[in-house]
Amino acid sequence: MKILEHNAQKIVEKASEILKFPISITDNEGIIIGSTDKSRIGIFHKPSLEVIKKNEIVDCTTEVEKKILPGVSTPIKFNNKVIGVLGIVGSPREVEKYVQLVKNQVEMLCQEAFRNEMLELKEKMIEMFVHQLINYNEKETNETDHIHQYANLLEFDLQKDRVCLVIKINRYAQSLPSKKVNDEFFGTFQYFQKDVLGFLNLIFHECKDDIISLLDFERFIVIKSLPYKQSYSSLIASLDENLKKLNTFVEKKYPASVSISVGDRNTGIRGIIESYNNAIKAMNLGVSFEEGTGIYVYKELETLLWLLPKELNPTYQVKLLRSITSLIEHDNYEILSSTFIEFCKCNMNLSVASRNLYIHRNTIIYRLEKIREITSLNTNSFEHCMLLFTAIQCYEESKKRSG
Repeated sequence: MKILEHNAQKIVEKASEILKFPISITDNEGIIIGSTDKSRIGIFHKPSLEVIKKNEIVDCTTEVEKKILPGVSTPIKFNNKVIGVLGIVGSPREVEKYVQLVKNQVEMLCQEAFRNEMLELKEKMIEMFVHQLINYNEKETNETDHIHQYANLLEFDLQKDRVCLVIKINRYAQSLPSKKVNDEFFGTFQYFQKDVLGFLNLIFHECKDDIISLLDFERFIVIKSLPYKQSYSSLIASLDENLKKLNTFVEKKYPASVSISVGDRNTGIRGIIESYNNAIKAMNLGVSFEEGTGIYVYKELETLLWLLPKELNPTYQVKLLRSITSLIEHDNYEILSSTFIEFCKCNMNLSVASRNLYIHRNTIIYRLEKIREITSLNTNSFEHCMLLFTAIQCYEESKKRSG
């Protein structure tokens, strides 16, 4: 059985920590595949065939050309089937009292190795399923079939309400001493990814319908099941606490921090893709305009507003920028524009804006009046505020593109 073949030497080394007698493991054809003395690996061990045939413990009392050493051999079973033989070298009378103990340990290690292989296989299946899902092209019939096949294998009901979360680990890659594409670099990353993936499962995996997977080097996805009406609001309410847990975990082990973005509640293949894309939009916009908060929740109307400058006709953008040229060229542009944006975010409420900015409301009034003098746009007018808000966003976006 491959599980024994792949792990025999590792199992021998672990079992040797319990027992100081030399140990060997043969496969079901009598070939030694693991041994305390590595020079014996590959040797044919005839008594093992007798153990497999009889399915019972066999003593060997005589040493034969150093290929067969005195000791006790016992069958190793997996799911009630003999898959190999454990041999303990030494005087049979001395070692026979330890045989059952070590045999149990070896079989437990086989079970553990098997479970780990199955978990890794499932993780790979989930990863492939998620990547097919988020890159889905409904025009490709084969892709639809593959997604449904993976969903059936994973017992994943595509018609249940879900929301996508994107977890981003910030600054970890930059902290590595070298970015050379080599085994050491990828080995470090793989350990880091498994570590974080395991912790994400502890926090977010609450039922079999939840899927958590790797997206790329520093991003993970959680496709969260929403079985009840209040599930979404409960999830949002828990994000602060979960982000604290994640940051504590990551900061203790790696020089990094965590950001979480959340898409909208949706269902079906298209719905999951839309929720994922909206989570990405929320992350991108959040990093741009709310840097430092770490949690970015997609809200359709607000997102449309922030995306507006990117969607405008280039000619119209030029006209908008021309209308605030004097403000852009002013020495206090950064202070005036950030005050105005916060004023808009606070629904043009001076008292709320002053509290958020930690300045007196008269200071805000003075700055808004200054903007009116510079641009001739009246900040008491909704229409003028809308134009000014969009123009400032266009300018900030153009700065990012050029920078």
